[in-house]
Amino acid sequence: MSAGETLDVARVRPPQAALALLNARSARGLGALPVALAPDGTVTVCVADGTDFALRDRVERLLAGHAVRFVEAADPAAFPAALRENYPDAALNGTLDRPEELFAYMLRRALALNASDIHVSPDEAGARIRLRVDGRLTPDRREPPEAAAEFVSYIKVLAKLDIAERRAPQDGNIDFPLDGRTVALRVATVPTIHGEHVTLRILSQTAQARQLERLGDLGMNPGQSTLFRRALHAPNGVIIISGPTGSGKTTTLYAALRALAASDALHLVSIEDPVEKPVAGVTQIKVDGRQERVSFAKALRSVLRHDPDVVMIGEIRDGETAATALRSALTGHLVLTTLHTNSAPAILTRLTDLGVPPYLVAATLRLAMAQRLVRRPCPACMTWRPATEGECRACGWDPADPPRLPKANGCAYCGGTGYAGRTAVYEMLRVDDAVRAALLGGRPPTIADPALTLRGDGLRKALAGETTLEEVADVIDNDLMPL
Repeated sequence: MSAGETLDVARVRPPQAALALLNARSARGLGALPVALAPDGTVTVCVADGTDFALRDRVERLLAGHAVRFVEAADPAAFPAALRENYPDAALNGTLDRPEELFAYMLRRALALNASDIHVSPDEAGARIRLRVDGRLTPDRREPPEAAAEFVSYIKVLAKLDIAERRAPQDGNIDFPLDGRTVALRVATVPTIHGEHVTLRILSQTAQARQLERLGDLGMNPGQSTLFRRALHAPNGVIIISGPTGSGKTTTLYAALRALAASDALHLVSIEDPVEKPVAGVTQIKVDGRQERVSFAKALRSVLRHDPDVVMIGEIRDGETAATALRSALTGHLVLTTLHTNSAPAILTRLTDLGVPPYLVAATLRLAMAQRLVRRPCPACMTWRPATEGECRACGWDPADPPRLPKANGCAYCGGTGYAGRTAVYEMLRVDDAVRAALLGGRPPTIADPALTLRGDGLRKALAGETTLEEVADVIDNDLMPL
């Protein structure tokens, strides 16, 4: 950041490594907020008045050993609130190690960064607290052993877990009041050699999640959107989405359910483990995975007696559920579900591996999908660069006329990562006569149109500036990055 540049402090997301360079008393007392730490050690510090050279001199002395860049707050009136958010009163008073103060601070920080999970990972020195932001686990704080143990116990009390049980996994939920709202969290603990690892999944919807409630906002290209909508409006059949954990499958399914529920003329039922969030117009059933009183297969058999038009099954985990789901499509139901495979064509192979007869797959499957999530370049610091000759060869572009590709640089608004938010990349296989013939003939099905593959959609999004080639290579196909 150059001298004289202003910064919107309400949007700043400083990494903990930058904040740790100044203690709370110095930062709050001086009115200086470290907002970025570059790989070369340069620290960017935001101040209310960039012409206060005495302040600048004191900050430079405190940050001796680092080159310091100063930037002014665009709105000086908002600067005190940003200081309090990043250096709360508990840090100023030396009480941030208290479990209740630390929990509220980490939750505020996770929400500000749009994190999906908070991890408390024990080790010999205490515990690391890390946040999963845009799919990447980011170190945030380290707590000493005593404070870490108290923090874990406090979380277990909030989640109504047995604090005396430290040798068995436990699961629970927390509805935590914070700044005038209630934050819903799912809690899971597991014993390790150094203590209990705790993972908190943030279930409350962020503004970013609310933007993905409609099908048109999911990032499908026109061809993909047409295929998906046609399959959704079929009178019967099965739509299966595959992808690793955290690839956005549930978001896609919920958007599809909302689109179907808009007419209010269909009975929609979902069977989930757990129910991630309520969807208006859908009867949602929670599977009891531990007691097996309500398994996916049992719930599905029961649901079919309640005259559903559309059934959403959170996940196919076994052959019984797979066969029941596909057979229900033969009786006039539309079934939406997920399955763990690496690609859309592999869904067909996986179903037969689970013992589903190929003729049943051919008769009922309408659309096989795969998806991944890739990070978006931060719009505040993204620049463009020409593709290299090696990248052109790997991606099938003309080296004589290389396309422009986005470059993620890093700034105070994205915490120095160069990325802000994520978008989905899709692969779709429409089950037509050719695919059915391949399935029944024992041949692996293929996707004829490259634009409908994960690789093709990823490259399209990279050229459009919606992600970077590095992200596509990292998440989808590392062969895209030449050696």
